[in-house]
Amino acid sequence: MTYSVDLFFKPGIGLERIARYFAARGRFSVSGREAAYRNEDTQVGFFFKFRHGRSLLLRRTVASAEFEVNYNRPSWFGDEAEIELSAFVAAFRPRIDPQMRGMNRGPYSGAGFLRGWDFGNTFSIRTMLFERPDFRMATLPRERLRSIWAWNYARAAEHAATGDRRFTPLIQFFSIDGRVCTVAVWSQGMPVLLPKVDYVLVGRLAGNDRRFGLEPWSEVLDVVAQNPRFDLGNDPLALEYFQTPPAIAKWVNSVKAVDLQTLERLSPLQVYDAELAAAARKSIAIGEINGAITLEPPPR
Repeated sequence: MTYSVDLFFKPGIGLERIARYFAARGRFSVSGREAAYRNEDTQVGFFFKFRHGRSLLLRRTVASAEFEVNYNRPSWFGDEAEIELSAFVAAFRPRIDPQMRGMNRGPYSGAGFLRGWDFGNTFSIRTMLFERPDFRMATLPRERLRSIWAWNYARAAEHAATGDRRFTPLIQFFSIDGRVCTVAVWSQGMPVLLPKVDYVLVGRLAGNDRRFGLEPWSEVLDVVAQNPRFDLGNDPLALEYFQTPPAIAKWVNSVKAVDLQTLERLSPLQVYDAELAAAARKSIAIGEINGAITLEPPPR
């Protein structure tokens, strides 16, 4: 199931202008009648699909486009899609078709897009849970997921700006002891901008082999606290130095290695908002009692 927004251009837009726009945005690949977005850090993807026309000079133009984004996703998926859709609308000023539960007859608004997408996304998740009542959905609170998405979304730019001084890791998801946990990688005690997570995968080299240990956040704080120059009250922890502090270097080399194959990694798209799951399950219960479904997404 997908959410679509139809966009109409009058006059049409030249194909070269469209191609230049997406090349400048990054994370887009353009092929034929389609521009596909993919963010490897967040796993968000969606499409612009174009319908061609002809100008008076018989040059190929884009007469209309369809913006298409999948349902059955955590709520922040829509936020990232909306960033790109808003930028496209601001650049080309298309006419927008009315959207159910969204923008009605326009003009375009980010809030309207998210209302429509949230409604359909909650309905899609409700349908999945109705068809698979025993499905164990991995969840975290919405605000926690949004902060993780915001970190991962900005990570590439942060690393590009400071990568010569320190490493900026992704926040990843793992299932540990039956619960959803956040994990970041910190290799060889290198300078790092380390976000607060449940566990840190501490990497080291043993000969030519790379090994990792899994340590709780509290243990990381205990080790870092041995050097008073670092402020433990900051999130993220900014650990910058020319030489790894002895306490950190000793700890990295002593951490017990784990077999990464035994850890269950979760895609960001597998971890849903707890509020979203609760709203979907509530709608199922109401439907079973009343014989009808009244579905509203949880408030943002």
